[in-house]
Amino acid sequence: MRPELFLRWAGFVLAIAVLAVPFIGSPSLADLTFRTCTLAIIAISWNMMAGAGLISLGHSGFWGVGSYVAILCANHFGIPFLPSLVFGMLGGAVIGAGLALITGRLRGIYFAVATLAMSEGLRVIAVMLPDLTGGAQGAYLNSALFPGALAVNIAASFGAVVTACLSWYIGRTRYHYAFRAMRANERASQMLGIHPMLYRVSIVIVSGAMASYAGAVSVWYGGYLDPGVAFNLHITLMAQIAPILGGIYTLTGPILGTLAAAGLGEVTRQWLGHVEGVSLLVFGVTLAICVLYLPKGIQGGVDRLFRSVAKAPPADDSTPTRTTR
Repeated sequence: MRPELFLRWAGFVLAIAVLAVPFIGSPSLADLTFRTCTLAIIAISWNMMAGAGLISLGHSGFWGVGSYVAILCANHFGIPFLPSLVFGMLGGAVIGAGLALITGRLRGIYFAVATLAMSEGLRVIAVMLPDLTGGAQGAYLNSALFPGALAVNIAASFGAVVTACLSWYIGRTRYHYAFRAMRANERASQMLGIHPMLYRVSIVIVSGAMASYAGAVSVWYGGYLDPGVAFNLHITLMAQIAPILGGIYTLTGPILGTLAAAGLGEVTRQWLGHVEGVSLLVFGVTLAICVLYLPKGIQGGVDRLFRSVAKAPPADDSTPTRTTR
């Protein structure tokens, strides 16, 4: 079977399984699926920006904006679950558009630092507006509007599947080649008729909306939010670890990395308990090993395995015959 066909069928089966878990899975399995789906959303969104040469160190900023927009919609305006998710995505899209326009001339490490400054600035703003956000003490979600754990889990699963499908669709359009050209050399890409600012703004808007959706769903799942939770650096780190572990700049890499990271995190919690920082230590060691021995991630290892199987000579079962002079 060709690798493309195998991955297509595997992705289809995985999508069906993810959508079915909230209905037939146990509460513990549903919780693991929820965390995996939200990680997949932010990992794919981060990878899409990285594919255009835009490395984000502040992806938690988008997550936090979506979380705060959703909880403010519920607590201050009485907006129910699904509309609050839409407003959360719009909030992330607006922040993404502003970030892309303000940092239009920044590239490489300078853009990365700008995203980190954005996330930290939004955290400070949330702390300094206690009447609106609850300040450092945080705020609880209006429990009267809670739609139930099943609805929240379905929204997370559906969001992960839609995000993966959108990434697949973009990867098969001219935007994919424009982003590759921008990643290689943004100035030289203009000679190909590419408008870097237009593509930069569009991809940051889409990526910001995706990450904000994950944050909005998460605040309904947890029911509580404060600036430390909303703009946690752990979110940014996991958004980077999953694509690098699975295979950066690829479609299936963030998904494979998300599954590996979720499984590794679950094993770490079962064996080592909830010791603070131990999970990041395990992820760091795993990532270092992956960079040394799988520089293209899990996806690169899978591709190499398929190529080696395809090039293997067929087994010859015939027995040689003895010739006589």
